[in-house]
Amino acid sequence: MALHSLQLTHFRNIANARFEWASDTNIICGENGSGKTSILEAIYLLAHGRSFRSTKPAKLIQHEHSHLVVHGKVEWAGQLLAVGMQRDRVGDWQLRLNGETVRRVADIAALLPVQLITPESFRLFFGGAKERRQFFDLGLFHVEPSFYPVWVQFNKVLKQRNALLKSKQPYGEQYHYWDQQFVQLACQLQQMRQRYVSALAGQLQQQLAAHPLLAQVQLALSAGWHWQQQPEELQAQLQQQFTADLRVGYTQAGPQKADLRIKIADDFVEDFLSRGQLKVLLFALKLAQSHLIFQSGQKQPLLLIDDMASELDGHAKAFVFTLLQQHHCQMFITAIDAAHILPHLPLAKAALFHVEHGQIVRTE
Repeated sequence: MALHSLQLTHFRNIANARFEWASDTNIICGENGSGKTSILEAIYLLAHGRSFRSTKPAKLIQHEHSHLVVHGKVEWAGQLLAVGMQRDRVGDWQLRLNGETVRRVADIAALLPVQLITPESFRLFFGGAKERRQFFDLGLFHVEPSFYPVWVQFNKVLKQRNALLKSKQPYGEQYHYWDQQFVQLACQLQQMRQRYVSALAGQLQQQLAAHPLLAQVQLALSAGWHWQQQPEELQAQLQQQFTADLRVGYTQAGPQKADLRIKIADDFVEDFLSRGQLKVLLFALKLAQSHLIFQSGQKQPLLLIDDMASELDGHAKAFVFTLLQQHHCQMFITAIDAAHILPHLPLAKAALFHVEHGQIVRTE
């Protein structure tokens, strides 16, 4: 599976462009502001239905135009599938798969397992628990088919329980009903998450075994409540915390509060490692997740890397490229100068693109 081609219309500073990608490595070079990051953003938008750079749809659309179009062809099991998205300035969108209207972004996301590494990806370490939940839940979405429907149903139940809390209703039959649903779904999510994080930790250890410091990194899942394998424990905690939940107007225990603890010995890695070491660890985590996705079936993950050279010295860069070459990922790498990237790659597998003022040209 791979992204075969991409066509952009009125996207950022790109009026109209179409290009075909190499199935292995694609290097996109250009000065700052040339539009190279916009290409990664377009791929991410197609896969996730949202940008990683802006929450305002109007900012993605070229000036004086009403909408943008991103269209791609995805190679899947020997066939080319056409995937398209149109978004307007108020955020309304249309999705198409092989000419048919698609109502759920998840249906497209399932075809395009995208891993993103940008200078902002350090939020995985320095941001809140939400950043890390999104990271491991993305992996689960691609490797465990039963995860997404359980996750959707749990969030519906959580919304109902929080609505009751906001209405300041005293504990009664309605709470009892929603708490039963909440506990059942929470335990299912926790079991899936625990299995996944254990597999992720094992894969990460394999990748970092040759690194004298990062080989000591440990992953541990915090459930979001006092999880000891018994559903009754969460039921009791919901009842014990009811007065506090009622006061704040939302549920304070459950899988919506889960977190991934990333440590060396007793220290969180963000307090122990340098920025360069954290970036190597970031690559290793993303690649460990990509490997699990690849192992799960026919999916070949897409790895989007913006500003590859930043934060990495020569030794760290060599280690990262050693990791990259061991994995089955289609890569899209931006850089100001290709000379920072090409010496580390098998040239036969790399396609080079140059971007200037929104114009993209493949160079040989």
